[in-house]
This record gives sequence, structure tokens and C-alpha cells, in this order.
Amino acid sequence: MLVPIYLGLCQAGDLDKGHAAAGALINANLGMAVVVSVVHSVAMIAAGGLLAWLVYRYLGLKFVSRSWFNLDAIWAVSLILVGALSLAIGLASRH
Repeated sequence: MLVPIYLGLCQAGDLDKGHAAAGALINANLGMAVVVSVVHSVAMIAAGGLLAWLVYRYLGLKFVSRSWFNLDAIWAVSLILVGALSLAIGLASRH
């Protein structure tokens, strides 16, 4: 998902300070951008792993099996909603 951004295929017209700083980092030093991505990925995997271990340790597997939800359905609905919202905003901005 980040490849188009790194290749410069996605350009925003009016960037805020955070996006401008990220763009400057990516354009100035690709190595640093990769390091930032790796550190972010490691932190997210560690946080998810810690949360999974805490749920397993203190709540148990019965809690997980009783409270499970269909993530595929939630993902599909979120993609449909975002697509519909993007289409509505795009059509509204034309008029």
C-alpha cells in the first residue's frame, strides 16, 4: 500500500505539516523511510502480540471463542462504505 506513495504516484495538492514532513523524509532519505516503516511494523506486531498474550493469559480461550466476530465481513463493509463515501464526495465536489 505504501509503494505508490514512495514512487510519487500519489500527490496531494495542499499538504498539512505532518504530510509535508513525511514527504520530505521520503524524498530526502529512502533508507530512513524504510527504517521508520520497519520500526513501526515491529512496534505494531509487538503491541498486537502483547495484547493477544494478555487476552490468552487473563481471559482465556473461552472468552476468545465466545466473543469472536467475522473480520472478513467487517472489512468488506468498511471498504464498501469508504468507496461509497468517496464516490459521494467526488460527485458532490463536481457541482
